Amino acid sequence: MKITVYIFLFSAIGFTSCKKNYVCECKNANTTYIAGETESTRSKAKKNCQDLSTSDTKCNIQQ
Repeated sequence: MKITVYIFLFSAIGFTSCKKNYVCECKNANTTYIAGETESTRSKAKKNCQDLSTSDTKCNIQQ
């Protein structure tokens, strides 16, 4: 029984940190545009995309 629980937990952790392609979408007062695509984990892609933000443009990963 313990082995099954450990296998389940390991699998769940492994699937949550998978690298995927994420699209960075930026918005400003005039328009919304795609700033690029990155293959990374969700948290790293989110940080990279937010680093593109400026004072009048906000960037986030596309949902």
